[in-house]
Amino acid sequence: MENIPLLATIPELHRLIGRERIGRDALYQLARKHGVRLGKRMLIPRRVVLALLEGRLHELETPAGAGGVE
Repeated sequence: MENIPLLATIPELHRLIGRERIGRDALYQLARKHGVRLGKRMLIPRRVVLALLEGRLHELETPAGAGGVE
């Protein structure tokens, strides 16, 4: 999805992704966990949206460099 901006608001993403594919509340939850707050606006980075759409959201949960070694 090339039309996703680098940082997008919840309403922008809801329109771009499709209201039938993801709910508004799920986008707000995603923004609280992985997004950026600028004033009152919550923005979600493109890399997070792409990870969500590609089924790789779990990769964002793992800290970089943590190879799962205990």
